[in-house]
Formats: sequence, structure tokens, C-alpha cells
Amino acid sequence: QPSAGQPPRVETFSFKSRFLASMKPDALREQIGMDARAALNHYGGTLDILRPSLQRRVQIQRVRLVYQGGALIPKEPGRLKNAVNGVKVNIQGVEILFQ
Repeated sequence: QPSAGQPPRVETFSFKSRFLASMKPDALREQIGMDARAALNHYGGTLDILRPSLQRRVQIQRVRLVYQGGALIPKEPGRLKNAVNGVKVNIQGVEILFQ
């Protein structure tokens, strides 16, 4: 329950398990870009809260795209960082994380 006069804080997550390790830089950037756009389209925007104590329409404040890490991501951190930075320039509003 938010404080009086404050809208509820709503954040969403999109979890992905993709084998990104063998992708070439352009394909890696394209895949992350497609996933980021899909996360915004499916989990961004507004949401109708139906809970009786909070019934209202709210704006999603943060969309997170979370990839499974480990052996699924490229071993070279620079390649992954460059791909994510390239996506962040073109697609605003999605936080991209690896775990």
C-alpha cells in the first residue's frame, strides 16, 4: 500500500535464458534489441490494478530484462558490454541485466 497521495510503484521483469555465447556481435546486439523491445511492449506502459484496495491504472516505472548468465553469455565481457550499450542508445526504458 503506497503512502497517501502516492501512486503504487510498479516494476516488471522479463527473464530470458538464451545461448548468447556463440553469437557474432551484430547478431548479439540484434537479439538483445528484439528482447528489449518485446519487454517494453509486453511489460511496459500502463497497468490496471484490480486488487480491491488499490484499484486504479498505474504507469510501469521500470522494466528489467534479465538474462541467465554463466555459460550462456559471451566469455569476452567487452563484446557483451558493447552489444548492451548499442541497444541502450536505441531503446530507452529497459534495464538489461545478466545473472
